[in-house]
Amino acid sequence: MFKNFWYAVEFSNTITKRPTLITLMGKKMVVYRDSQGKVVALDNRCAHRGAALAGGWVEGDCIRCPYHGWRYEADGSCSQIPANSAAIPIPKRARVEAYPVQEKYGFIWLFIGDLPEHDRPPLPLFPQFEHPTREPSQSVYTFNAHFTRTMENTLDVSHAPFMHQGSVGKSKTPENTVIEDYELDVTEWGLSATLGIKINRINGPMRFFLKEDDQDPWKQYIFAPPNITYSGVNFGRLKIESILAHIPVDENTTIVKSVNIRSFLNHTPLISNWLDHNTAQVGTRICTEDNVVVQTQLPRLAPLTNSTELMVASDATLMAYRKLLKKFSDMGWITDAS
Repeated sequence: MFKNFWYAVEFSNTITKRPTLITLMGKKMVVYRDSQGKVVALDNRCAHRGAALAGGWVEGDCIRCPYHGWRYEADGSCSQIPANSAAIPIPKRARVEAYPVQEKYGFIWLFIGDLPEHDRPPLPLFPQFEHPTREPSQSVYTFNAHFTRTMENTLDVSHAPFMHQGSVGKSKTPENTVIEDYELDVTEWGLSATLGIKINRINGPMRFFLKEDDQDPWKQYIFAPPNITYSGVNFGRLKIESILAHIPVDENTTIVKSVNIRSFLNHTPLISNWLDHNTAQVGTRICTEDNVVVQTQLPRLAPLTNSTELMVASDATLMAYRKLLKKFSDMGWITDAS
């Protein structure tokens, strides 16, 4: 797991005044909203006897441990020990770690690391998700794989004709599965690639909205460290976009949560809701198809170099992705959990 980054960890609309448990590579945190609706994130382990704060309750801006009632402020400091009289000073060690929080693009983001605020990497830029035409739809899928592998899978540009004929659609002739040179842009904080998609027949309701001149779609892939990928599919005048948060529960489990928007059928609730449901079903089929293979990949953690695997030209996104991970590792931005 990489440190000194903002991790997207949960949908914003699921966090309330009721404590929610978040797990990142085995590390447990509790997240809740205070009296002003601001999100608070603390280490889940009570400093007293190690009980889970997520089993407690929120009082104003504070959270109270369910075991002995210790009360913690939003900054992680303990402000009350019920078993002690008010005259007894609260020990300095009576505190838990607090995590910086942001809300954006429909996600809760936690900063995991030790950098001061002015040195922290920025959140990725997805302006189209800040004020969408309608509320984005959401999807969730659990992979039996390391999050570096699930992200790598979504950046892989050449597996769809073989893995996703059942969910997305059939490609043109096998000879047409050749990946031509494509546009790849690598920056300090991520990468972006754009290329055409060769599909002969598109599955699902999308085929009813396409014109003949829309049949040669193109797709954009983005990686924004540490755990975000983006997928934007353009069918001419129609566009579907998704931000995917790859949440590393442990070394063998990754929950992928996505927020999804589209450029069409946003103004008729009945049709919009139906299409949201259908899109979620297709997304689940895609992930199920991917999981069958991704869970078998060895090593479990995506290699930081290409010495153990044979890459080819179509894997340019993956080679760039691994170079970025290697750079962050060389900077010391990797935790023992990985």
